[in-house]
Amino acid sequence: MRRYLIFLSAGLGLLMWSIDATVVAVAFPNFMNDFGTNVLWAGWTISIYLVALTSVMPLAGKLSDSFGSKKVFLVSLILFTGSSLACGLAPNIYSLIAFRFLQGIGGSSFLPVTAAIVSDQFPESRESAIGLFSSIFPIGGILGPNLGGWIVSRYSWRYIFYINLPIGIVLIGLISILLKDSKVLSRSHIDSIGASLFLGATFFLMLGFNLIAETLSIFFLLLAAIFWGASFTFFLLFFRQEKKAPDPILDITLLKSRPFLAANLYNVVIGAGIFGIFNFIPYYATSVLKWSSLISGMILTPRSVGNIFAATIVSFLLRRWGYRWPMILGLILLSLTTILLDQGIQPLRMIGIRFGAVESMGFIVMLSGVGMGIIFPPSNNACIELMPEKVATITALRGTFRSIGGALGISLITVILHLSATPTSGFRTTFVSFGLGLLVAIPLVFLMPSGKKGWNKIETERGI
Repeated sequence: MRRYLIFLSAGLGLLMWSIDATVVAVAFPNFMNDFGTNVLWAGWTISIYLVALTSVMPLAGKLSDSFGSKKVFLVSLILFTGSSLACGLAPNIYSLIAFRFLQGIGGSSFLPVTAAIVSDQFPESRESAIGLFSSIFPIGGILGPNLGGWIVSRYSWRYIFYINLPIGIVLIGLISILLKDSKVLSRSHIDSIGASLFLGATFFLMLGFNLIAETLSIFFLLLAAIFWGASFTFFLLFFRQEKKAPDPILDITLLKSRPFLAANLYNVVIGAGIFGIFNFIPYYATSVLKWSSLISGMILTPRSVGNIFAATIVSFLLRRWGYRWPMILGLILLSLTTILLDQGIQPLRMIGIRFGAVESMGFIVMLSGVGMGIIFPPSNNACIELMPEKVATITALRGTFRSIGGALGISLITVILHLSATPTSGFRTTFVSFGLGLLVAIPLVFLMPSGKKGWNKIETERGI
């Protein structure tokens, strides 16, 4: 009975994390109104969270091995819950950004550590337990925007952070009582220097974009150039650190492989095109389409439904199709639907589909979710096939590069929106440029594994 309660506790933690990753997008316009800020600084509330996740998540598994899953999970829960309270009490946009960064650090270990806990509790049926556990994340993708839209429309955006408090407190108590301290077999080296350098490189790169968009004065241009120079320096130091680190975050030898480099450039493009765009759909709905916060949250639901449906079907067909053509088909569909987001109801009426404005947008968003569902299973497996004996390492790197793409995509979108005369023109530029930009990844597909060989070595990964 104990291990089932532990499974439920770990699942509740992952659900809380999944909801929080999507719920903030709905409150984005409210940050701007309540704090009197612009889209640039409001955008940091989303991108800084991704930066924290990207920088710290690769270390989470090693921290768990070194100090035990229980200790790492409890520290993460305390930091995540405490920073959620701080986010809700934030007096200005700058403090909210800082607290969101701490929240991202706290949440960065949820996925790897809870997966390790579930794996330890069910060693005889690990595959089934992990498969069931992984299905929790897309549920959060459905609940987050809808719950956020309802809370923002009825109460205040601050309550999207306060709802984490009772859940976090209950989880801290349950984990403290139920979970036993795991045996630590070794004290592995923690590449904290590499993580810090990577964080600095990403932060200064995004800050440079922010300054360019703020104003085009000579002073800010020079300051942005200094920040980009600092970013470049941090990246050089990061790669040098990874070459000599005994247990690096990123194995530099992998970058010498053309298929590996192509796969992760592909992941950067996908991260920018998917995570970047869809974090701004609620803001588009409220600022351009003039819909309520409730509807702006609900409009993301068809994306998750289409994603789950398509990913399930494609996972069973990969043995027959291979990887490349599903990835190309998904990219084309994503590109088309991203461009159509600006057109809304008109293209559907041209082909005889008579929907209202909300239904039309929901249909387009659902098709984009289908595109995501077509892309993820083959791209996930293509990465794994590069080095099937190091599934955990490849999976962590895949998520890292997608998060980098998402953070950079959000930064670029905020720059476009801030420099545009109106939200309408800004989103038109965003949707068209990002939609066409997704097609840049098609040549990279042909440098990745085809999926026609090696099926006796790996199993289809049906995750998202």
